[in-house]
Amino acid sequence: MRMARARPAGPVWLALRADLRLRWRAMLGLALLLGLIGGVVLTAAAGARRTDTAYPRLLRWSHAASVLVVPNCVGMGGFYGRLARLPQVASIWTGVVYSLALPAPEVPPGSQLEAVASPDGALGTSTDRVRVLAGRPADPADPRAVMIDQELAAAAHVRPGGTLRLLGVPSTAKTCTTGGGPAAPGRARPVPLAFRVSAVVAFDDQVVPSPGLSGAPRVLLSPAFWRSGAGREFGRGDYAGVRLRPGVSLASFRRAAAALARRDPSAGGISTVSLAPQVTATEQATRPQVVSLAVFAALTGLIGLAILAQLLGRQLILDAADFPTLRALGMTRRSLAALSLARVTAVTAPAACLAVAVAVAASPLMPIGPARLAEPSPGVEANLALLGAGLAVITLLPVTLLVPVPWRAAARASGPHGMTAAARAHRPRRGLPLTLAGSVTGGIGTRMAFQPGYGRTAVPVRSSLIAITAGVFGASFIRLTDTPHRYGQNWAEELNLQFAGIPAARVRTVLAAQPGVTGYAAGDYGQVVIGGRAIPAIGLDPLDGRGFLTLLAGRAPATGTEIALGEGTLRSLHLRLGQRVPVSAGHRARPMRIVGVTTFARFSQASSAATDLGTGAVVPASVLSLPSPPTCAGHVTCYNFVLIRYRHGTGLRAAAARLDAGVTRAGCPPGICLLTADQRPGEIRNYAGIRETPLALGLVLVALAVGTLAQVLLTSVRRRRRDLAVLKTLGLSRRQVQAVVAWQAVVLAAAALALGLPLGMAAGRWAWAVFAGSAGVAGDASVPAPLLLLAVPAVLLAAVLIAAGPGIAAARTRPAAILRAE
Repeated sequence: MRMARARPAGPVWLALRADLRLRWRAMLGLALLLGLIGGVVLTAAAGARRTDTAYPRLLRWSHAASVLVVPNCVGMGGFYGRLARLPQVASIWTGVVYSLALPAPEVPPGSQLEAVASPDGALGTSTDRVRVLAGRPADPADPRAVMIDQELAAAAHVRPGGTLRLLGVPSTAKTCTTGGGPAAPGRARPVPLAFRVSAVVAFDDQVVPSPGLSGAPRVLLSPAFWRSGAGREFGRGDYAGVRLRPGVSLASFRRAAAALARRDPSAGGISTVSLAPQVTATEQATRPQVVSLAVFAALTGLIGLAILAQLLGRQLILDAADFPTLRALGMTRRSLAALSLARVTAVTAPAACLAVAVAVAASPLMPIGPARLAEPSPGVEANLALLGAGLAVITLLPVTLLVPVPWRAAARASGPHGMTAAARAHRPRRGLPLTLAGSVTGGIGTRMAFQPGYGRTAVPVRSSLIAITAGVFGASFIRLTDTPHRYGQNWAEELNLQFAGIPAARVRTVLAAQPGVTGYAAGDYGQVVIGGRAIPAIGLDPLDGRGFLTLLAGRAPATGTEIALGEGTLRSLHLRLGQRVPVSAGHRARPMRIVGVTTFARFSQASSAATDLGTGAVVPASVLSLPSPPTCAGHVTCYNFVLIRYRHGTGLRAAAARLDAGVTRAGCPPGICLLTADQRPGEIRNYAGIRETPLALGLVLVALAVGTLAQVLLTSVRRRRRDLAVLKTLGLSRRQVQAVVAWQAVVLAAAALALGLPLGMAAGRWAWAVFAGSAGVAGDASVPAPLLLLAVPAVLLAAVLIAAGPGIAAARTRPAAILRAE
């Protein structure tokens, strides 16, 4: 009778079960390492997706308005009802604005809140819904119930359930009715008011404050407060938020709303304000966080895959030492390859499940940056599509990449010996100098560190070098946000004189009398037009000192026919340094030569576009000067701002108080001439939220390097048991065996430092040059030499500590039992 041929799955399954019983610890260690790395990658990838979609999801969840309609007089007389019936309108809310202020002494004089009550109750509930951070929504029937934002809660030191004490500032409006009734006569003093805080909330338009929009703390009053008429004397006007139907253009709505207002005399005309710039600004503010998480996930995934693929490949080569025996027992080449791939799958499948579990458990940490305030559904999230893709990739990608390794190993399995004669003939000579110098343990440890080995003695040396090199490179990333001159701020404070009308000579007199001032430049805000494109610009005159611009190339403009542009502006306009171009400034056009390339701090006038890193232009102040106001009659110009430098060690708070008193005596009304110390561009403000990302990547890679080095040493002790037994038989003591393992770890770490430090610095300089060219900032990299030098002894000490455990295990080796088994 012919015997049935055994199916390949039978012996493969039997061999795999034997491997799982004998090598489950090593396989579990690899699965944990792969699972943790995969969990970090999936957490970052899911976080990037969640951060990117948080604000759009918030707008959909809150039914956010897209246009504000502000009547010149009043709209509560029926105009808003007719506006809501326009075919372009999907929903509408109405709001009445009140003049309320905090009584706290630390609040600057004249500062007010953005206090709004919604007569129809739609604001904050059905349209532009607020996200409750603490407490519960206010009762619309309670005139004392309010909801406030986080900024107001911090300024007033109040929590949900507490009492918010405000001052009502009587309105002096006489020409328009307010809130549906006539304005009350002005009162001499503010009126104390008390409200009960129901909730601390986040408004959908406060995720990232935009230039030109109110950045004041906000309080949402209840509809009952408006109906009670208690705040009528504090009313400042009303307006409406309109959410347009999908597909409706803003222009068509504006035409329809303007036509409706012309037929309604109570409105007195209207202004429409699009909220699209605020949406765009918020999306741009969250973009760096999204890119940071995506890059973090990609780099961690690629480096982890490279290292773990080597570890798994070495494991397959180790296991291939049994292939000749298995071939002699009847297994085919295909069965041997299937066995190796099954061993890899036994590691990657549980690792993928662990990675998914880690990603789900870590999901409450996401999103990051401004998007965290925008997230409408904080907490645990499971993106099934992304996690499912991650599960499949972590399980199958390593298996796919390693298919050639077991196939070649199965082809070479021709006998019971795993090491060829050529392999036996190979004897690395590294470590000979230490041996000749008298350090036997140093020589042996060095040879073991640099000898990958063959068959059962294979040690993943190269993977440890890659991991530690990557860790050193990740730690060498240069921080931009802590260096103001890199983003164009070469001064301590900006004095804003935009509405003061102080003559230039008087400004010089005030600054000359200030102690500690070492230099100042003055200028104007504005814009220039090049090639039909409006570009935010500043006019700058260095009155005392130089170097107020951070120049990337060329020099600062000195005459009215010269201009300097930002790197991004220069690139987008396809211009070059030294080129002459037609420039329009104000009502005058003239040819100008591009004499410099510079980076910009933030300069903006009211709600106009602001300069930003590589975006902007700079000319002499006379180019942007407008016709002089009456207070500047007989003078060349009235500057809009002054940039001030102080001597090192000058107290900015005391200097600001002296300067404020000086400009007040020079004719600036109190509260008009404001001092600003932080002029970081918008991109720098966004980057500041992700400045720890490179450090986090470096820490992940360092942890991966530590785990890989520990794996190297443990694997070396286990696979070289015979060598260690021979060494102990030849007379090495336990302490000397521990020294051999310590030398192996130190040599590995030293080799990684020798490669990682120069490669990390070179790669860091190259990466910074690429980033600086795209962002429009200075491209010179600053290498933290003291930190890098400190890393050398720290890494070597860490290697010795890591080697302690494997060294003790090696010292406990029993030579007789091992040599008898061999």
